[in-house]
Amino acid sequence: MSTPSLLGASAAAPDRAPDHFADLGLDRIVREVAAQDPAIAPLFRAPAPTSAAARYRQDLCRALRRDADLGAGVRRFCAGMATMRAARSNAERLRLRPERDAWFLDGARLYLTAVAGLRSTLAAVVDAPAAVRDLRGHLDALAKSPGHRALSDDAEDAAAQMDGVEYTVRIKKSDVRVGRYHGEPDYGTEVAAVFARFRVDGSTRRAEDVPVRPGLDGAEAAVLGAVTALYPDAFEALARFRARHDEYGDPTVIRADLEIRWYLGYLDFVGQLEAAGLPFTLPTIVDDPVLDVRDTFDLAMAIDLQRRGAPVVGNDLLLRADEHVAVVTGPNHGGKTALARAFGQIHHLTALGLPIPGTAAEIGLFDAMFTQFERPESADDRRGRLEADISGMREILAAATRRSVVVMNETFSSTSLADGIRLGSAVVRGLVETGARSVYVTFVDEIAELGAGVVSMTADIPADPSTRTFRVRRGRPQGLAHAEAMARRHGLDEDTLRRRITS
Repeated sequence: MSTPSLLGASAAAPDRAPDHFADLGLDRIVREVAAQDPAIAPLFRAPAPTSAAARYRQDLCRALRRDADLGAGVRRFCAGMATMRAARSNAERLRLRPERDAWFLDGARLYLTAVAGLRSTLAAVVDAPAAVRDLRGHLDALAKSPGHRALSDDAEDAAAQMDGVEYTVRIKKSDVRVGRYHGEPDYGTEVAAVFARFRVDGSTRRAEDVPVRPGLDGAEAAVLGAVTALYPDAFEALARFRARHDEYGDPTVIRADLEIRWYLGYLDFVGQLEAAGLPFTLPTIVDDPVLDVRDTFDLAMAIDLQRRGAPVVGNDLLLRADEHVAVVTGPNHGGKTALARAFGQIHHLTALGLPIPGTAAEIGLFDAMFTQFERPESADDRRGRLEADISGMREILAAATRRSVVVMNETFSSTSLADGIRLGSAVVRGLVETGARSVYVTFVDEIAELGAGVVSMTADIPADPSTRTFRVRRGRPQGLAHAEAMARRHGLDEDTLRRRITS
């Protein structure tokens, strides 16, 4: 049988998050999405290796977002698989073998029910994306396979034998006797009927609907031992079932459960933000290393802003085929770093095949992601911050290609202005020559005006310098404009000073 993955294909996920995850806030996004299901976190470190694989994932995202029946069906499948895992866990950790074997049988039956339900759900999908077709074909072949049919038949047989286990318990003071059931009255039903009149919630839950807790106390274990002796054939069938099917569970089905949870976890997260008015889109993936995104924003920051009820401001990002480095300048706390993080986030999320923040987008995939963010000096690093910046940028320039993505934030801020201009200009020229898509946040306006291949972006400067619009637009640096606005605010502009001097 084929073994499809709902990811289409993926690069191997590293054991730990890459360094750029923390720089770009991707670690915060993953923590938010995977808070209730940590097992899905590694899949965020496995970008699609090709455009075709990324589009494969996008098509499944579209289907899950538009087809309510598909979404509900795969959620039922995942819920069934979660219950199955709990049953298997009980089968591994409990003390008494008959109890372990019974939980094992329950887990296998839950698994079979979940697979049958998923197969039925996928069969009903109209205009199914390739991921659904591939998994549907695998499940059809699985249902006909000898191993799966044997699992189903044996589970049915073992369950039927256990259904025939009926017994009575007679308790008189400290004397407890267990015997076969011969049609005696069920006093449990009579007691439940007496107390039913006192129910106030209007429910009709039956005694057998009460969740079964794993693990037996001493008295219960003694009853089980007696029942096992009364029905040895049934419990031997239970033990044989476990011995024969100890490794049940198709690997593709197990993997599909994890992958579906990954899709649903992120799409649920996106749905909550969309309900709060934030836009998301599935970008058009192109083969050329270009970027054109409208109304995007820093997703990690948006999580916090949305919880505080604060507005989230979107910005446009555009790098045409002949444009390679966006140099972002402007006042502090004006949205520059947030834009740089958004630049990296949207590239990574696109490579995962997931919706990104924005109203429309066209993006080419990358072969490697590099970040160089300002960091405090560490006692463990004998290098100074400037040396660390220079060493890091040398490594990036040596490794980057025209399909790479580079994000730099306040690099070389620890040096003098003259050295910052010289070093920053050399790095930007090197990135232009390489052709890597890059964003460079800097306090040095001169770097934004280097010419061909460089795009200048600047944070808006409102009339009141104490406020921020968080809008970042293409345009010439406005460092002096911000300085003049600050001077006017504090009464230090040229006109005010002249009036004071001459008065």
